[in-house]
Amino acid sequence: MTIWRVSDLKQKLMVEVRVKSGGTNELEVLDIGEGGCMVDCKRWSAEPGERALVTLPGLSAQPAEIVWVEDERAGLAFETALHEAVLENLWQRLSAPA
Repeated sequence: MTIWRVSDLKQKLMVEVRVKSGGTNELEVLDIGEGGCMVDCKRWSAEPGERALVTLPGLSAQPAEIVWVEDERAGLAFETALHEAVLENLWQRLSAPA
């Protein structure tokens, strides 16, 4: 499994996260892999075990679970792993000069 370090990108990777309990937040992705992502959750009150829908740029919403929250960061596990080619395409789009 490849972990993509978002700090290597020329622009921030943002995701929209909607939790079942209500509310949608746009959060910065700190790293991402086929199985999930880590997000900055300073302005978000997430709880481990909560179900969420995660929308990455250009992709449909992915069902996920919040698996941990610590030090203003949260780990989200995708219900269905993303294909590596999908991540590569996303990475290329975000790496291109603005």
